[in-house]
Amino acid sequence: MVGRTSRLLVVSPRSGLRLARAIDWLAAREPGREVLVVGVTAEAAGEPIRAVAAQRGSAFGMHRFTLARLAAELAKHELVDRDLAAVGGLPIEALCARVIQRLRREGTLGRFEPVAMQPGLPRALARTLLELRMAGADRDAHDLGPALRALELELSAARLADRSTVFGLATRVAADPARRGLLLGLELAVLDMPVHTVVEQRLIAALAERAPAVFATAATADDRSIAMLAAALGRAPEELAVDPTASSLARVQAHLFAPQKERAELDTSIEIFSAPGESREAVEIARRVLHAAEAGMPFDRMAVLLRSPEAYRVHLEEALSRAKIPVHFAQGTRLPDPTGRAFLALLACAAEDLSATRFAEYVSLGEVPHAAVPPAAVPSRDRWVPPEEDLLPTALAASSEPTSPSVAALLAALGLGPQPGDAEVTPAAPAAPAASGAVVDRTDAPLGGVFAPWRWEQLLVDAAVIGGLDRWERRLAGLEAQLALDDGEHGKERRERSARDLQQLRAFALPLIGELAALPAEATWGGWIDVLGALATRALRQPERILGVLATLVPMAEVGPIGLREVQLVLGQRLAELVVRPTSARYGMLLVAPIDEARGRAFDLVFVPGLAERMFPQKLAEDPLLLDAERALLELVLEGRDDRLADERLALRLAIGAANDRLVLSYPRLDLEQGRPRVPSFYGLEVLEAGEGTLPGFDELGRRADVTGAARIGWPAPANRLEAIDEAEHDLALLDELLQGTPPVGAAAYLLG
Repeated sequence: MVGRTSRLLVVSPRSGLRLARAIDWLAAREPGREVLVVGVTAEAAGEPIRAVAAQRGSAFGMHRFTLARLAAELAKHELVDRDLAAVGGLPIEALCARVIQRLRREGTLGRFEPVAMQPGLPRALARTLLELRMAGADRDAHDLGPALRALELELSAARLADRSTVFGLATRVAADPARRGLLLGLELAVLDMPVHTVVEQRLIAALAERAPAVFATAATADDRSIAMLAAALGRAPEELAVDPTASSLARVQAHLFAPQKERAELDTSIEIFSAPGESREAVEIARRVLHAAEAGMPFDRMAVLLRSPEAYRVHLEEALSRAKIPVHFAQGTRLPDPTGRAFLALLACAAEDLSATRFAEYVSLGEVPHAAVPPAAVPSRDRWVPPEEDLLPTALAASSEPTSPSVAALLAALGLGPQPGDAEVTPAAPAAPAASGAVVDRTDAPLGGVFAPWRWEQLLVDAAVIGGLDRWERRLAGLEAQLALDDGEHGKERRERSARDLQQLRAFALPLIGELAALPAEATWGGWIDVLGALATRALRQPERILGVLATLVPMAEVGPIGLREVQLVLGQRLAELVVRPTSARYGMLLVAPIDEARGRAFDLVFVPGLAERMFPQKLAEDPLLLDAERALLELVLEGRDDRLADERLALRLAIGAANDRLVLSYPRLDLEQGRPRVPSFYGLEVLEAGEGTLPGFDELGRRADVTGAARIGWPAPANRLEAIDEAEHDLALLDELLQGTPPVGAAAYLLG
């Protein structure tokens, strides 16, 4: 057993202090000594390694991992020996959709029966059951027991391993002294990892038991992680205090949520501002980023940390693009996916008795192949593209580190081929054409005249097509006969064009409608993957992303039978949008990331937008499937209301603690979508109280934060045109100056050019 004196757990409210201590610990290792460095993301784990390499010229032997990726690496041989395939979020949701259908047939769905057909139930059930399994729940301990048992049976029957199974196998490997491997028995650094489940704690304890030396860090207020790490390491935490006299920022980091009596004045290390709405708030952030860059601060020493990424992602993307600021979105940018939506429209068309409305929706999205007739389906052997989801690491935890060769080898052994790095929804890049040249854009010559699918919708209306294969054929034929009989001279050219368009519509749509009509009522997932893959290659210009999502479900090929409704539930949310992940490192760019990804990182300047009620802190909501009162009755470590409240406070501490020199807090004054004012968050008051020693009112907070009053909703430009982030703001600011006084003749004449 390793001596306890070689273990160290360091906590501090400032990320920079924890990171500096981690760098010192790693730099003290002998050159070439192998060390496991575990962080919340691969990039965060790499920060101290890069610093050590910069100090001494190299950092050989230091392996960076997320805890989930490390678990997958340790468990890979066990998975192969047990003939198990590790699966992630989408397959688990698919299994939960199947569990719901099974329990519904058996009459044991209980209180969830009224919402059994709601599309959000499989995802909610997957989240709750995974939490229970990670907590080591007894399947008979609560009313979710039948669902938990059914999920275990489905996993066992399909030879699948979820996150808890992978962690359990990894813990068994790490705890077995007879096991020898590349990653076992190495020195271990666990940097700012959130450890909230018993399964995670057991793995860290097993790794620490074999490690010659262990170093761990945690944020001061992360009580759950500190308690679990202390238990895993058998070591009490060591506090690295912040000197509160150094600056207002240091004072806030030291005393946030702890009332102070000593009065002080805020200095320039903390700024609070407000803006008319989220879009203007993003513009003001861009303006301050430019000011800092002009003063000599590198972009990669700045970060925008978000508690409500959905509310700010689009606005920040637009504002930073206008300001020409290089930016790295850690979670990528989310976009509507016309390919996925077109495919979902086809599935809805099949589910709704070949609805003409749904087919018109498919046509309107512009994904129809430029072909006279639907191309022949690509053979299944030529349809393979990398799965969208990295089955081992991604489902277990987010990480953008590329798949290691050993993980790729395991996936190849499972017949799944290479995987992309972490992906919630990573768009599959257009794949190189297969040997047969199958998966490519089609440009076959259309039947006579210009190929114009955008005119098909009017033809469907004119033919009064409603649905049903026979009606499609009969009514399109009827419209063709009507156009042929109409021999009047008026509008002859238009009728001839309509006749050509109708010929194209019949040639393309009827075979496709026939294929939709032939979809099976029920099939295994393997059967659905085959028929839907064939449909995608016939009906879409670029089917690679659909094939990538379907490839994610390959480990579930034997699960079934599955109905079309269940297929729609599983694929619906995944295909409607795509996330474009960053392809390069963040260095040289402004980082925009959720607050939790600030763990293990430090920046000179940190922006925290959205400090308004229901945005930060967010509204506390119970798990709808397992309420807090029910959780309290279980002898499990499960998240409750107090934990969610503590997590909101911890998020603010993490964001503030990530700043070394300056912190900029902001909030929108108006909810422009609802047309009503927003209430500033009381967290803003807490920051001022910690910094000044006295609690101001909301009026005082609003007065101090209203420094962008010139940025009006109806005139989005700064008061000084030299402060503009782009030409549009400059021109508006100039016009405002001219309108306020007596403009000289020709002052804005350049705008005409």
